[in-house]
Amino acid sequence: MPKPFESKPYLLFLAAIVLFSLFAGLGSVPLFDEDEGAYSEVAREMIVSGDFVTPRLNGETFFHKPPMIYWAQAASVGLFGLNEFALRLPCALASLVWALMLFRFTSRHYNGQVAWYAVLFMVTSLQTSIVAKAALADAFLNLFVTLSMFCIYDYYRHQHRRSIYLTFIFLALGFLSKGPIAILIPLGASGLFFGLKGRWKIWFKAIFNPVGWGALLVIALPWYVALYRQHGPGFIDEIFFTHNVARFQTAFEGHSGSIFYYLPVILLGMLPHTAFLLKACLGLKKMVQNDLNLYLAVWFGFVLIFFSLAGTKLHHYIVYGYIPLFLFMAQAAEEVRHFVYQLVWPLGFILVLFFLPQIAVQAQPYIKDEFAGLVVAGALDNFGWGYRLALGLALLALFGLPFYKTLSKAARTAFIGAVVLAVTHVLVLPIAGRIMQLPVKEAALIAKAQNYQVNMWQMSYHSFSVYRQGLVHKGQPASGDIVITKINKLKDVRQYKVLYQKHGIVLVRIVEL
Repeated sequence: MPKPFESKPYLLFLAAIVLFSLFAGLGSVPLFDEDEGAYSEVAREMIVSGDFVTPRLNGETFFHKPPMIYWAQAASVGLFGLNEFALRLPCALASLVWALMLFRFTSRHYNGQVAWYAVLFMVTSLQTSIVAKAALADAFLNLFVTLSMFCIYDYYRHQHRRSIYLTFIFLALGFLSKGPIAILIPLGASGLFFGLKGRWKIWFKAIFNPVGWGALLVIALPWYVALYRQHGPGFIDEIFFTHNVARFQTAFEGHSGSIFYYLPVILLGMLPHTAFLLKACLGLKKMVQNDLNLYLAVWFGFVLIFFSLAGTKLHHYIVYGYIPLFLFMAQAAEEVRHFVYQLVWPLGFILVLFFLPQIAVQAQPYIKDEFAGLVVAGALDNFGWGYRLALGLALLALFGLPFYKTLSKAARTAFIGAVVLAVTHVLVLPIAGRIMQLPVKEAALIAKAQNYQVNMWQMSYHSFSVYRQGLVHKGQPASGDIVITKINKLKDVRQYKVLYQKHGIVLVRIVEL
């Protein structure tokens, strides 16, 4: 007789939550700028040009990231057309494989209960549920870093050559997804672990395996060689030094923060399951007496310390180390005794969202920037009775949970995760998309319909090019130009005609500068 967590009802319930998390609303929210817009525009330009070697953004070479995400998006667009669903689908599928591999590994090395909870935490935690299906390279990097780390641990246990070869294959695919970081994390973290265990010899034997390096070079090198033949050595400085070494040394695009930047990110990112994270932290000393748990702790610690010391800090960098946290939380899941303690975090999150309209109203008089003021005003237009009703029902559902005493802890935890998922992906993200990105999309569709040649001025909203299906000019406009910009950028323009305006985004014809 199967154990509860390995029974068909439990597995079907988990599968339903996984599919809802990764695919619900995949195509219903406009692309977010700058990153989703930029990645998607590079893929679109590859399709139009037929050049799948050189990434280009608005016609200029774009060596920020390797091509895996662009190739996957281009293939998806070829099947489903140029739309948000197609552009995000590859990342959702990569994250689905990520969840399946987590379940498989955890079932083998722990048990069905830990595997069930680990996957539940992965797909219902606030940060991963958003990052997992965003049109970014991170879904692929998360997958290949995780698979590399799993294979390295299997090698530690059994010293099978197969584990070495698979590790190098996943390192190569990760290298094609986001560059050197895909190799640095697995090799750096595993080297520390093997050193702690006094197993340096077998670690060195693995990382200098000639067949493994041969496999990595066969997979990863052809694109770099093709790029070198087209552009010479200049791209090497940009792709390796500017967007890897320099990002570590200095803050790019204002993305800086203190050495403690990631601590609040983790606490918020694990919502609604932060109580399980704190419980796991209390029992961590006992947990790491086990080799696998020590390996996981080193993995997470390496990611946390490395990115905390880096000059450039972005919230999704820490996700590369989240698998260890999900496994620690899963092991501690049944030890969280007080249901109220578990409910505090999701209730606090939804209450903040419920009172967000009042917060926005109170903040309005203090907003001096015209563009920011119009964005807030647009947000208030979207916080109608439907918003309050949906959040009120979510609060009632959570407050009512303690009265269903027959529900197991697993069922209650899954229900809380599903409620927060629904609030985030069915309510909040679509509203955020309407406020921040729908004006860009609508302006682009007008420009496409009217065949306008557009100058994008003092903004980098590349989703405009995706929706317009054409390049834009960037630079100082001249009289007669049609310009897409933010309303506050027009303060020094003498005369212009508004063609479209919403939430501070304007499409105008310049009459006189």
